[in-house]
Amino acid sequence: MNTMRTDIDAPQGQATQHARAQKGNVLIEFALILPVFLALLFGMITFSIALYDKTVLTMATREGARAGAMYVTTAAADIGAANTAAANIARSITAATCQNSLISFGTGEVNPTITASVDGNKNLTVGASIPFTGIYVSPSSMTISANATMRTEYQ
Repeated sequence: MNTMRTDIDAPQGQATQHARAQKGNVLIEFALILPVFLALLFGMITFSIALYDKTVLTMATREGARAGAMYVTTAAADIGAANTAAANIARSITAATCQNSLISFGTGEVNPTITASVDGNKNLTVGASIPFTGIYVSPSSMTISANATMRTEYQ
């Protein structure tokens, strides 16, 4: 059976001296890795918010196009007037759907640019776009847009 002698000190070996010599390396490694980690983290956040805004615009244009396509005139109205009314309904529904739903890192509220038109084949096309301001993205460098086309139901 081995017993430990308490009357003599344990020798200071190479492992203890090596640990003292390596004390500052962890701090230096952390300082080198932290900017890369933060860039990846904020990049994921920016991409996620841009994807969310794209989804909101897509759903808003679909809702607007559907509301405009379902527009029914009460009388045998002029096709031009019906097309204008359908486009106006599509614009207002799209704007209402986007209101308070879009996220941006810029200042103020995000207001989308909304277009709506009916072509000669009675297809209603609704489009919406916003300049996206992210953590690393300036407003002039990235535009998020969505379009939806549906055939109108009126005669």
